[in-house]
Amino acid sequence: MSIQIGRGMNHWQYSVMLAVVMLFCVTTRSALAQGGGVHTVAAGETLTAIAHRYQTDINTLMRLNAISDPSLIRVGQVLTVPSSVVGSGAGRDASVGAIDLTAPTPTASVESTRIYIALPGDTLSTIAAKFRTSTARLAEMNQRSPSALLHVGEALRVPVSQGTTFAPQLGEEIPVAGKHYVHVVQEGETLARIVNAYGTSLRRTLELNNIADARQVKPGQRIVVPPPSFAEIFANAPMGKNGVPEYPVIPTEGKWISVDLDHQRLYAWEGNKLLKRFAISSGKAKTPTVTGVFRIWAKVSSQTMQGGSRAAGDYYNLPNVQWVQYFYRDYALHGAYWHNKFGTPTSRGCINLTNSDAKWLFDWASPTVSYSGWHFMDAANPGTLVIVHR
Repeated sequence: MSIQIGRGMNHWQYSVMLAVVMLFCVTTRSALAQGGGVHTVAAGETLTAIAHRYQTDINTLMRLNAISDPSLIRVGQVLTVPSSVVGSGAGRDASVGAIDLTAPTPTASVESTRIYIALPGDTLSTIAAKFRTSTARLAEMNQRSPSALLHVGEALRVPVSQGTTFAPQLGEEIPVAGKHYVHVVQEGETLARIVNAYGTSLRRTLELNNIADARQVKPGQRIVVPPPSFAEIFANAPMGKNGVPEYPVIPTEGKWISVDLDHQRLYAWEGNKLLKRFAISSGKAKTPTVTGVFRIWAKVSSQTMQGGSRAAGDYYNLPNVQWVQYFYRDYALHGAYWHNKFGTPTSRGCINLTNSDAKWLFDWASPTVSYSGWHFMDAANPGTLVIVHR
């Protein structure tokens, strides 16, 4: 908006015009924050933590508050926020407030994103190429310098465009839809003790609050505590008299698979209806099966599997391994013709089934694919949910 001051405009007229412009700017800013509130920055808070607390993103907070550098916020600073924490003193103790995540989350962008965990050898440019974006875009999304070195295990937000193929990371657990909690750290509390009290994940709590080291937590600091994942809740599920775990909640989708490592059983579900159950053979103590919440990311009807070391005496070469479905990196559900120890941990980490059971699962699990060649899932066509628990 530009203002032209004419030759006949005196000082009084100019002052009136300037007041009108200032009122316009204030009104515009108020419109941006309509329906919102304010937040006073407390000691130890970051803009990331504040954004999570109010169900928004850093870019929205920076826009509403004219912040050019997200690291330059100070204790006592009053920020305009698009929504506020629901309740006061609710939850497990008086220092907790609940955030309802079932409500629509305001966002400044409709871009779909996910968390990627940096692996050995990763750089910002190689990750950008993998997710079909630019190094500058990744740097902007993660508020980091493009030249800064990545650390193995570092969590980065990356865009997911239609057609992008990826193998899910261990950190991509799917939480139960519900409430996050804001916990105020008390004197003598540790982050491990806090997450144990809530029955949730230390790793996800660290990522959510952008905390690099759990020992950095201090008394008075507000911690956003995520709800437990399905795997964490399922780990405490009692076994019913019918030989099926009594899960307290179920995923909201159609097809899903649960794997009970303690009882060496796999269950195929559609909603709350159990379709099939199978005896399995999971990883031995020295080569355990991962636990967590995953999705099938690749399928192939037959392949040769080999690995181990001849020197160590554990080399193997297994042709024609059938009905293979990868759910995390090289961990897969597949048939096993070389042993008949189903019901006992025997594998090197994969979940073994009989060939007939593995074929039924292969044909049933989404998406349905042909028997020729490899098939990779993507964000637009994800595979069946797999929940592996103790």
